[in-house]
Amino acid sequence: MTLKNNWIKKAIPFLTVIFLLFSMMMLWSFYLLNNGNYFHQLNIRHYKYTNELNELISVPRKVVSAEDPLNINQIREAIIKIREQPIECLSIISHSNQLLMNLMGTEAVITLCENDIKSADETLDALTRYENDTISIQVLQNQLVKALSEFSNNSAEFEEPVEKITNFIETTTIWLIILSSALVLFITMFISRAVSAVLTNREAAMEALAQSEELNKQLAYKDTLTGLPNRNVLENTINTAIAKSVRNNSQFAVMFIDLDQFKDVNDTLGHTVGDELLVEMANRIAHTVREPDLVVRFGGDEFVAVTDCFEYIETIDSIAHRIIDAISKPIRLDDSETYITASIGIACYPKNGGNSTSLLKHADTAMYQAKNAGRNQFQAYDKLSASKQNRKLDLVKQLHHAINNNEISLVYQPVVKLSDGRIVGSEALLRWTNENNEIIGPDEFIPIAEHSGQIINIGNWVIQQACQQCKIWREAGAVNHAMAINVSSYQLKDPKFSKRLSDILTALSLPAECIHIEITENIAITEDQVCVATLHELAELGTRLLLDDFGTGYSCLSYLKDLPFNVLKIDRSFMPANNTIASTIIAMGHELNMEIIAEGIETQSCYEFLKNLNCQYGQGSLFQKPVPPSEFDIFKQFRFHSEKTNLK
Repeated sequence: MTLKNNWIKKAIPFLTVIFLLFSMMMLWSFYLLNNGNYFHQLNIRHYKYTNELNELISVPRKVVSAEDPLNINQIREAIIKIREQPIECLSIISHSNQLLMNLMGTEAVITLCENDIKSADETLDALTRYENDTISIQVLQNQLVKALSEFSNNSAEFEEPVEKITNFIETTTIWLIILSSALVLFITMFISRAVSAVLTNREAAMEALAQSEELNKQLAYKDTLTGLPNRNVLENTINTAIAKSVRNNSQFAVMFIDLDQFKDVNDTLGHTVGDELLVEMANRIAHTVREPDLVVRFGGDEFVAVTDCFEYIETIDSIAHRIIDAISKPIRLDDSETYITASIGIACYPKNGGNSTSLLKHADTAMYQAKNAGRNQFQAYDKLSASKQNRKLDLVKQLHHAINNNEISLVYQPVVKLSDGRIVGSEALLRWTNENNEIIGPDEFIPIAEHSGQIINIGNWVIQQACQQCKIWREAGAVNHAMAINVSSYQLKDPKFSKRLSDILTALSLPAECIHIEITENIAITEDQVCVATLHELAELGTRLLLDDFGTGYSCLSYLKDLPFNVLKIDRSFMPANNTIASTIIAMGHELNMEIIAEGIETQSCYEFLKNLNCQYGQGSLFQKPVPPSEFDIFKQFRFHSEKTNLK
């Protein structure tokens, strides 16, 4: 083996040199072939531009009259294009190429190129002199005819020597390739057996070593039962998350997960069944968390999840809720269906600890708080946060049944045309009174519904109900009544949103233009491509788009130009409207040919001010607060006189 290795060490450099020479020879040959082909390409361009020149001067041609002048600029451009071909040819001909051309008797290529350049220069000079009135049109025409004839002849004569050059190079290249390939193949076959034997033995040794290292790594850092990382990687994982959070000025969470009834299963069904349960629960937890999160088997029936950075605490709520739901699903063990739950404790960095030890300790403490609170739930470490988390979790659970329990409803606030006080539309507003008869404000439950994913079902219900009410009012005679519906960004990210709305309108025979979709300013400026596509789909459907709360966000004018909004809504925070901001927004909306709706009109002076600024529409308690549909008068007209409100 040693003798073989030494021989191979000597043979491989020799083989490398042969391959290098072979490669250089191939590159040189293909370079020459490319040049030969390039001559053909240049001559094709020469033909093309010569034909263009021929069409411009129309030989034979009578003396040009004022009614039929020569286009000097086009003729000059055509001649310049023709002149480029021989210049490019000469630029790629080196001294070695000239020697090769002399050997093959094809040096006429150089002469033809030089003749073309000379003819082109003479013609360009004649054009210049003609423009300067130093020669007559007849002299110019004679020169053009002469040049055209020379260009055509040179193109025809150019083909033969170029063809000869190309054939010579192709023949030489083919023989060089054949001879070089045969030599390389012979040498390669000569040493291939020895190289193959050495590499096979070395590969087997490397594979055995890799398998051994992988096994040792798994034993050191992976749990042999579940395949998850074990607690040996936990401290390093948390320290890495801390460093990332410090860099990004963000937070992350350590979640301590304990199976509630595992001991009972282990004692009743045996350790083998208990191991099956642990494997299944490990898979459920690992597939429930987000992709960047890490799940570790801490020991026994305990798992730890280290989340990636997050912005909203609702994100952790959602993850913990999904883990609890995944674990609580039935599992078949020992031919029987078994149910098991989990308690989760959460510690967030940096609020609940600055290092891995304190975070794990506090998460473990919170987990026991969850067990003491009744199990099958999660708890945050600090009491105040735990209280808020419990309320949010409770609201999430209640929201799941709110629609079926008829706990949510819609109220409507009129949209009034300020010029005559007529009601022209309404805005549908969502209200929730839970099973405990507690009124939950939209500012509290809408974000919870968004982050828990329930906003899609709730939003679909709102659209269905609002469209049905609009249909009822249209059939009652309010054929021009418009219904405004607030839409969340989570709904816009649903690619089926536009289709679902279209189906509702079709089923109700409701025209799309009577439905106004309200989107808040901060949602409108999103760069999410699905949201933007949905906005354009809604516009194509025929619905009108209202930009709500305008002025409270970034107020970037670019999205007003790029997105299909029809109406601006001035936020109620700018009322009463005797201020510069409201006036500016109204003026800007008029410049953009957009209609304006002012929210929060509570006084007659505010109403008069907006009316004088030609603000078209308004909402507010001056007209009517949001009411159920039974209390909504679709034909009401408001009239105001001498600071007193007179309703007609």
